[in-house]
Amino acid sequence: MSLKFAITTLGCKVNQCEQKQIASLFLDAGFLEVGLKETADIYIINSCAITREAESKARQIASSIKGRAANSVVVLAGCYATRLGGENIKNVDIYVSQAEKDKILELCMRYISEKNVCANHAQDGRNESVKSSEEDRREVASKTRAQLKIQDGCKSFCSYCIVPYIRTGEYSMPPEEVISQIEKLCASGYSEIVLTGIHIGKYALADIYGNAFGFENLLQALYLYPFKTPFRIRMSSIDPGELSEKIIYLIKNSSRFVPHFHMALQSGSDKILKAMNRKYTRAEFIEKLKLIESNIELAAVTSDVIVGFPGETREDFQQTYDLLNEFNFYDFHIFQYSDRPGTAASKLDGKIGASEKKERSMILHQLKYKKNSIYYKNNVGREALVIPEKILSRCDSGSVLLSGHSERYIETVFKGVADMIGKIVRVKLLASSKTIDGMDAEAL
Repeated sequence: MSLKFAITTLGCKVNQCEQKQIASLFLDAGFLEVGLKETADIYIINSCAITREAESKARQIASSIKGRAANSVVVLAGCYATRLGGENIKNVDIYVSQAEKDKILELCMRYISEKNVCANHAQDGRNESVKSSEEDRREVASKTRAQLKIQDGCKSFCSYCIVPYIRTGEYSMPPEEVISQIEKLCASGYSEIVLTGIHIGKYALADIYGNAFGFENLLQALYLYPFKTPFRIRMSSIDPGELSEKIIYLIKNSSRFVPHFHMALQSGSDKILKAMNRKYTRAEFIEKLKLIESNIELAAVTSDVIVGFPGETREDFQQTYDLLNEFNFYDFHIFQYSDRPGTAASKLDGKIGASEKKERSMILHQLKYKKNSIYYKNNVGREALVIPEKILSRCDSGSVLLSGHSERYIETVFKGVADMIGKIVRVKLLASSKTIDGMDAEAL
């Protein structure tokens, strides 16, 4: 009887990539994959340590699993397991650090053998699990956006961030392998590839002549390569200092790249940016915003912001608000600062109280919703290219209500047919949607 495993992931797009790699190890070894709420022999929590909330969520999941499946094996993998550094927490049987992820199957099998666990689980609900696994595979097959990890590791040491202490080894995928992986993903039915990494702007190799080959060079190579299957490429987060004019011009002039830029601001105050050890100033960030706006009409600019960093005064916060309000941001994620053990920021004075951080977060959320609304309004009447990802409902006429994301990452709802799933569909954007947080559209 095959053993069953379930896996869930917290955190960034890189973790999502690594979830697929972990799942492949277990599937290739003959395991059956089931959902997290189903009966399994091994439950894997692919964890994140970027915030206290992420670590708390991992502990909650482990507790929930052990509460209903006390004899199953719970594995804590990834960044949180690494940060613990040998410390144990309740309800976890196996700890797999970031550096050990490629050995996770071996570590699990060794534990099962030594502890003699899982012996009676495989047959329980086997038919249901096989069905669930087949349903999971159909769900995966219907997905249209693939995350491709082209880079790993970070040595920036932003003062609030624990990632450089966890993902210490730097890696850049060779361009020929990037191309090969894209071809395989396209052959599997994916229409959009997201280039992701811990710090993609630090993608760095040497070409056959020993010359530097960076992220800009990689994008140029992907632009020139004669792929046979139509698809589009989206960048994940990039620092403003690494977003060159050439990259912006390449995205402007090539339909292969979507006009979506995720640039992490973190703060609009030079004082706070310096304390964060960010490698740009307010003026340099604004310069890149203006360069994008002057070259690409209605480019989707999204960002990340931290409120309540130690020493952030109301004047510092106001500078962040003013910058976000002045420019044409489509969306931004808001995080309340939390100390991460061992980071430089955790040792700073001037900690901001929880109520003040919550108030600042609420103020920025109100601005965020306003910016969303303005961006939707500015897109009314425009054409967009949407890849339908799921069917929301079916109509008596045989048509379906589809949902997917446009090239500008607007979630879009429109009527169509089921065969449109996974294909690039031209639509006309009509209005802000009452069905989803996005826009209604009609297929053209």
